[in-house]
Amino acid sequence: MRYILPLPAGGETDVFARVLAKQLTEGWGQQVVVENRPGGGTIIATEAAAKAPPDGYTVMQAITSFAVNATLYSRLPYDTLKDFSCATHIGNLYGVLLAHPAFPVNSVAELIKLAKARPGEIAYATGGTGTFNHIAAEAIRAAAGIDIVHVPYKGSSLAALDVVPGRVPLLATVLVEAIPFIQGRKLKVIATTSPKRAPSLPDVPTVGETLPAYRAGTGFWALVTRAGTPPTVLSKLNTDVLKAMQAGEVRKRLAMADIDPVASAPEECDAFLREQVSVWGAIVRVSGARAE
Repeated sequence: MRYILPLPAGGETDVFARVLAKQLTEGWGQQVVVENRPGGGTIIATEAAAKAPPDGYTVMQAITSFAVNATLYSRLPYDTLKDFSCATHIGNLYGVLLAHPAFPVNSVAELIKLAKARPGEIAYATGGTGTFNHIAAEAIRAAAGIDIVHVPYKGSSLAALDVVPGRVPLLATVLVEAIPFIQGRKLKVIATTSPKRAPSLPDVPTVGETLPAYRAGTGFWALVTRAGTPPTVLSKLNTDVLKAMQAGEVRKRLAMADIDPVASAPEECDAFLREQVSVWGAIVRVSGARAE
């Protein structure tokens, strides 16, 4: 059983995938192998999942870029809505904008002021082109009318390697990946890039509280498989994944990362993904971001 993850090993999302895979292995009595396929703005992994046999033996943890890429790229080697069936919507997550402690900015308002004084000089790192974090930061740029520079990496953990020592001043990422850096005081939080404040960061404002023109979509995790997978197989996959999500270790990881669990039925998840392609498509168009 293959569990494709479109991110490198070592990050918090990877840790969650391995915890969930462990529960599925125990439930099925069959090894579930996490296969890290980073790069290409998650397109490399998604293409691999799209080409897998429709038998339910290959799943992919789709992250927000799964929906973003449908509009961000003019051409993709797969059809986002036609080539996949969703086993379940795992949950929703929060985005954050972080800065090196020495960077002279502590709020969105201060960032806008500095960026306008230094156009084109301030860079922000993300886990790749087309990620939730990339488009959220581009939406800030567009709403504020500032010129900041995107530096993409093959995963947030790799991006952080340049932000923690101060080589790049800003990091746009998801809270699940940012927690170790926040708790270790290696990076400071400027704002959350999601529509509402994160439960674990109640005193940190959202970007929208300072910048009303800013629009944000929902960050999410979902488990998808190849379209054409027999309904009985998809139903069993859904049942077993939902059962695994109730395991104490899995629930603990979700809570630690401020993930709002959803655990939906396949048809509900398919509808959610269609909605997110539309929602993020509108944000991509407003931001003016493009990738080829």
